[in-house]
Amino acid sequence: MSFDETILNCGAPALCGIKPASLFSMNGDCYKTNRTKLIEWRTDFFKAQRFLIPIRKEDNRILFFIYDKKLLQLVLADKKNLAYLKKKGYPVQNGFNAILSELIHRLAANRDFPHEVGLFLGYPLVDVIGFESDRSAFKYAGFWKVYGDRNKAVKQMMLYKTCTKVCMANLGKGMSVPLAAKEYIKVKRVQNRAG
Repeated sequence: MSFDETILNCGAPALCGIKPASLFSMNGDCYKTNRTKLIEWRTDFFKAQRFLIPIRKEDNRILFFIYDKKLLQLVLADKKNLAYLKKKGYPVQNGFNAILSELIHRLAANRDFPHEVGLFLGYPLVDVIGFESDRSAFKYAGFWKVYGDRNKAVKQMMLYKTCTKVCMANLGKGMSVPLAAKEYIKVKRVQNRAG
């Protein structure tokens, strides 16, 4: 899979504004070869308040955290989510940037992902807590393990899957990653107005 395909295959829902964040890794050499492209994309995505953050890891891997600032701010404005993150040692009293910085620090410093990362990725708090307390009692497994509302989660996962499929098809038509995401958003707006 090419750099562009990897970014869209793993990050399209966040780049299209339907998921707060996406997290995935790739080979460090692939990242180095395409760093200039990523810098160009950042400018395009910055306008929509979407950000691509590469985080260096061991073994020549780069971890990518892609987020939609507006959606992530909504997640981090929820009082139950903030209480949970406070128990995990996040500086919730210092606001969005401090919480995000703490997550990035934890992702960079640890070999394993902290459980709370699911909250940032848009997973419901009940599912994050369920995964922490009893991994085997889930109701459904897809993009994440569901411990709460199965139907709502499946519906959300289908949105993510469709978004990724459409963006990958747009890329296949010769569009750049930012253009593939913009085209998806444009088509969704038209569909929403019509339906």
